[in-house]
Amino acid sequence: MRTMLVTGGNGFLGSRFIHELLTKYPAYQIVAIDHEAEDVPELLRPLLACKRYAFHRVDIRNNEAVEQVFEQYDISEVAHFAAKTHVGESMRNPGIFAETNVLGTFHVLDAARKHWMNGPFEPKPAYSGSRFLHISTDQVYGPRAEGFADETFKYDPISPYAASKASSDLMVSGFHESYGMDTVILQATNVFGPHQQNDKLIPIIMKKALSGSTIPVYSGGEDVHDWLYIDDFWRAADAVFHLGNAGETYLAAGTALKTIEIVERLCQTLDRHFPGNDSYLSRIRFVEPADGAKAPHRFAVSADKLHQQLEFTPETDVERGIQETVDWMLSKKRIWEVV
Repeated sequence: MRTMLVTGGNGFLGSRFIHELLTKYPAYQIVAIDHEAEDVPELLRPLLACKRYAFHRVDIRNNEAVEQVFEQYDISEVAHFAAKTHVGESMRNPGIFAETNVLGTFHVLDAARKHWMNGPFEPKPAYSGSRFLHISTDQVYGPRAEGFADETFKYDPISPYAASKASSDLMVSGFHESYGMDTVILQATNVFGPHQQNDKLIPIIMKKALSGSTIPVYSGGEDVHDWLYIDDFWRAADAVFHLGNAGETYLAAGTALKTIEIVERLCQTLDRHFPGNDSYLSRIRFVEPADGAKAPHRFAVSADKLHQQLEFTPETDVERGIQETVDWMLSKKRIWEVV
């Protein structure tokens, strides 16, 4: 039995990872930590009575608390999801992003180093196969006018959030190079799907549309992001953790689309569910961000390395992913809880 620490276990990505890992691999037990403990994700509620799952409220900025978890549970693997993620919030309060994403990542890495290693390139016998999976973002490469970034591109972050994640990536790589720790990095694009937080784009648009409000779209909807369905994210994380080469970074990507394209597809899906005299498309209004106008940014990346080395290809296209997300939100009146 291997004991894996999952940081950020109550988040959208972390909770799905936990649910799928425990389902697919009976040889794992999981200890999850998160600084948010009140709102237990729906996916994890059935696991509260599972003997292979434990949760503790821990803030990764507290190095002593992190080290205590390693000692108490004899942690042999790490999947590090915990991070502050909102670009806008990072511009308003950059300090907490540095504290959580950079210093917090260091605390988890250093606790793993102390627990697994006798010294540089000298793993303790019981931890010779221990691996540290770090979840990051495609935004570390910054926007580009054309083409697709890949893992060979220079980091060029344009927000405190992206800068903090770039710093955490480099910290992980530094521990691999300096201590010989087995680390892998998965940089994901915009992940969406059932169970996503209500403050993300698709839930926000659904709330606005179904409550009769106008649907605000910033910067003319011309921003481009890559969209990856949650099922495909899990498959990518599973592949990178179990099959990725130590010290490597992998990009997971789906489909690059303008924001307006996502909003329009969502409105068209709602039109099929709740047809009326007017399409939800008529409620779209183009507005400028609160901090002023900015040029549209294009974040587009290539997942060729993940495909070539680990034979990973997304299985869910954006159309189907949006449909399944809407279906889930409408089931059991979840959307009414949002509205």
